[in-house]
Amino acid sequence: METYDGDDALLGIRSRFAGDGSPVANIYARNRALNTNPPIANNNITSHGSSWLWAVTALFGALFLGVLGHMTMTKHRQRVYHYIALALLLVPTIAYFTMASDLGGTPIPVEFRNRGLAGRTRQIFWVRFVEWTITWSLITLALLLMTAVGWSTIIWTIALSILYAVMLLVGALTRTSYKWGYFVIALLAYFLLAYQLLHVARPWARRFLCQSENFRNSLLTKTILLCRLLYPISWGLSEGGNVISNDGECVFYGVLDIISKALFALGLVYIARNLDFKRLGLWMHDHGRIAPGYGEAEHHEKTVAPGPAGTSVGRDSGVGNNTYSYEPTPVAGPGATRVVGQSTTTSTTYPTGV
Repeated sequence: METYDGDDALLGIRSRFAGDGSPVANIYARNRALNTNPPIANNNITSHGSSWLWAVTALFGALFLGVLGHMTMTKHRQRVYHYIALALLLVPTIAYFTMASDLGGTPIPVEFRNRGLAGRTRQIFWVRFVEWTITWSLITLALLLMTAVGWSTIIWTIALSILYAVMLLVGALTRTSYKWGYFVIALLAYFLLAYQLLHVARPWARRFLCQSENFRNSLLTKTILLCRLLYPISWGLSEGGNVISNDGECVFYGVLDIISKALFALGLVYIARNLDFKRLGLWMHDHGRIAPGYGEAEHHEKTVAPGPAGTSVGRDSGVGNNTYSYEPTPVAGPGATRVVGQSTTTSTTYPTGV
């Protein structure tokens, strides 16, 4: 039996001479993930698929460190989109590390057995769908914060993103043909999500963003919706229909994740440079969300400064705060007066459907 010295073990290379005298180098496989965590299903990722997943892990991790470094050079009050971008890079890094290690999966019996894919069970990475639930929600939040829509719209649209991911997860883990019922529900959630982003949020973006910002928001929105439409196709070819191998599934999903998360995160950081955070209600103070001094006693006291003679206009009467000022108005009867509210607000027309 041949033995190898310490240098060979460290380098992973053993050289020997063949009979004809030509050197032959045997390169040891450096990816030992499947040796440490053996396959759990007949149709499982191979070392090639694991290596691809490690490469995607490294990409997301490197981008995370880059955005983190860039954030340190950004003012605290303008870091909203940096935080979202960091989460969009960190969560996939953890998920891809788990999948590359051949963890976070479970064997599920396949509904369709193809000649090219032998075996009755297929490895399903449930950790992938957990990552989708988090990152898809963050992507939806980022797009809607940029349009200044109401919080009720934001909550409803994020709920649709969560429903979309969860239904694909439940369908992937279902052992019978009923999985396609959850697939249909996921598609319904997708089309409702697309309606919210295109027909509800976009009018607000056109109103509150400048032309260049509106174009970038539109580009990001349409890119995300296109990628979200491709995810069910990949699901149907892999977890659903068992048409492509697990390695092919990892490549398909990996490309979609790089476009819709890595590039999207970089796009957020780029767009955030010129966004009007005050106008969008995303402006933060250096020491938190509340301005220094807010909440002190003098801010809570209802002191009223004297107004013009015969009026009740004071310091806390709300003038200039979208409320009402009051002036006495004569009414019928000798010497009788009545206080009638006179609105000082400016009428503004907002997009409907929010």
